[in-house]
Amino acid sequence: MERTPEPLFTVDDAGRVTSWSDAAARLFGSPAVRVRDRGAAEAVAGSGVPLRAVPRPDAEGWEIYPYDGAGSGPRAAGPDLEGALVRALFAESQLGLIVLDQDLRLVRASAAARAMYGDSADKLLGRPLDEAYDLEDPAREVAAAREVLKTGTPVFSRLVTSFTTVRPRRRQYYSVSAFRLSGPHGEPLGLAMTLLEVTRRERDRERADCVSRVRELVGRSLQVTESCQHFADALVPDFADIALVTLTEQVAGGDYPPLRPVDTEKLLLRRAAFRTSGSADADAETGAGAGISIGIGIGEVSAVGDEAAVNKALREERPVLVRADADDESGDGSRTDPADSRAQAQTRAHTMIVAPLTVRGRVLGLLRLLRCGDSEPFTRDDLTAVADSATHAALCLDNARRAAHDRALASTVHRKLLPKRPSPQLGIDTAYVALSPSSDSHTWFDVIPLSGARCALAVGEVDGAGAHALAIMGHMRTALRALADLELEPDELLARLGDTVTRLSDDQRTTGPADALTASCTFAVYDPVAQACRVACAGQRGPRVIGPDGRVDRIDAPVGPRLGAPDTAPFAMAGRSLESGTTLILAGDDLDQALSTEVVSRLLAVYDSAQDLADGLFTRLAASPRHTGTALLARTHQLSSDNTAVWELPQEDRAASEARRLTRRWLTGLPHPVSEDSVDSAGLLVSELVTNAVRYGTPPITLRLILDQSLTIEVGDSSTVTPDLRHARVTDEGGRGLFIVSQITHKWGTRRSSNGKTIWAEQPLEDED
Repeated sequence: MERTPEPLFTVDDAGRVTSWSDAAARLFGSPAVRVRDRGAAEAVAGSGVPLRAVPRPDAEGWEIYPYDGAGSGPRAAGPDLEGALVRALFAESQLGLIVLDQDLRLVRASAAARAMYGDSADKLLGRPLDEAYDLEDPAREVAAAREVLKTGTPVFSRLVTSFTTVRPRRRQYYSVSAFRLSGPHGEPLGLAMTLLEVTRRERDRERADCVSRVRELVGRSLQVTESCQHFADALVPDFADIALVTLTEQVAGGDYPPLRPVDTEKLLLRRAAFRTSGSADADAETGAGAGISIGIGIGEVSAVGDEAAVNKALREERPVLVRADADDESGDGSRTDPADSRAQAQTRAHTMIVAPLTVRGRVLGLLRLLRCGDSEPFTRDDLTAVADSATHAALCLDNARRAAHDRALASTVHRKLLPKRPSPQLGIDTAYVALSPSSDSHTWFDVIPLSGARCALAVGEVDGAGAHALAIMGHMRTALRALADLELEPDELLARLGDTVTRLSDDQRTTGPADALTASCTFAVYDPVAQACRVACAGQRGPRVIGPDGRVDRIDAPVGPRLGAPDTAPFAMAGRSLESGTTLILAGDDLDQALSTEVVSRLLAVYDSAQDLADGLFTRLAASPRHTGTALLARTHQLSSDNTAVWELPQEDRAASEARRLTRRWLTGLPHPVSEDSVDSAGLLVSELVTNAVRYGTPPITLRLILDQSLTIEVGDSSTVTPDLRHARVTDEGGRGLFIVSQITHKWGTRRSSNGKTIWAEQPLEDED
């Protein structure tokens, strides 16, 4: 049996070596590792060995044998087989093949290459490469071709972009391989290039990249409008020339989206995001007209009207393709409605896709994509990518809508838990600045009137988000007011408030999984009579103090641990005298960092009252979303002699009568004298309180009268023993003093201090008729 000879090597249809025998390695002096996947012409260049090619019987490509003139080998052919192969490649192969000379001029082109060009071969031959083909980047492609011609290193599967020469001008993609053609002695003769059109593959890749960009960019934010803009940015300019995202009026307003089917005649869409590329018409952002109303600004509302594409997209819940040149006989559902024609005419768009943004049967909004000018028109293959993108964006927008709804609900509850406006206090004006709270904390403030015309100022911040943190905040404010009524010093009050926060956090965790919460708080008590302020801090710095001369510093109060924290270090208190006209600023950590000395000093030079200063700070800081939190402002004023009087009394039986005389003289000497009944009641109260101090207290004994909305009577002594209210029996001779006081006063109590105690009572006054 005759043995079938083995080929020297094999090549594929592009002329690349796919196998290399030992005989070929000996014959041509190159091992297989050096020539595999390289051009066959380069591998055998300069050898002078005659070869012949035979089609492979069981695969694509060719087998190469030595040409012996006798026609040996399987299916031996005549000496013109190599020429037949070349003729077949240029005439019948579907793989485009072109040959360039040393000047990169086109000298030969296969039938497939001419078909790709879309014109006769006469217009190709003899022209330079960058003139023969309308390349997207001619300089780059010519440089790559010269590099192959110079070095002889072939290039395989290089992606090249060009444009068709016939109208409409369309972008095409080719996978190009290039290898050098060499003479018998290795001298370069030119280049051979194979062209494989991969436009469909690249279009599919572009659609996949579009969906990937949408999935990557959309959903990073829980802000509805920001998510809409991310959606438009992901689509333009790589997929569309213009993107317009509109939301239903319900979603834009924070309400629930309408259910399908919707009444499009009543449907209002609010513009949420817009993006245009440089290839879109310049009038796209300014022109006004019908249809999609490209010219409206962000936030403006337009009706759906008679847009057939929108109605169809919402009704069928799928993207709709609209072509400017489609006629009634197109049969593909892309016929242009007059309203759509006007919309596309605004932007000179040749195709438009309208896609609904729906989730769980509810309509969130609408997406419009347009391609204009020389851009590739949308095709029905693009609808799948748009549908996938719209589905992902709709889910992200719905998540953002839900988060916005939760934030609005939490913000509403937050505002309800804060005082509406600080009530006016004697000797001090207060106002507050409340900027948008951060999502992971809840800030609050309070102004609490105390006995003796004193005033408690508090600012706090609770970590955490949601109803849990809001509940802690509300409980804290209630507990702080109750503790303040006990006349506790600021450091002792914060210690007890910290215990309350710990218990509240523990109670919350027993009802379900929840993280332990902590809170910061600054608590200050201002006494307008003594013009002094005492402060204690938990987790945040002490108040800023701006003197009448504009100098800004702080009350140097030590910062204790956060309330509810495991740290059990005691709180410390600091005190300071304040001149009339001094401004206090208590702020949470977030806002405190924004209140620079320069900002505060500049505003103080313009504004006098606490409210004007608060308004100025709000205007200055609210524009930046970085500024969040709450600040409480208080401006002090000196009390006049018409508002307060202080006397020191002897510890003798005559002290009560002396106190009555002083009280009557002071009340009747006021600019607006009070009624005689009020004077008599005040005398009785003074008599009982002073008598109690003379009998059971220790000197010095002082009487202080403070006139605000009511009359406050304070009797102090240096004893720390506090009296108790008794209900004396009929046969008892004494023990009715405090009972009488409790019956004729609005409220009364006892306040301890480092110098003893003070018993106070508040009595409503009536003006003299």
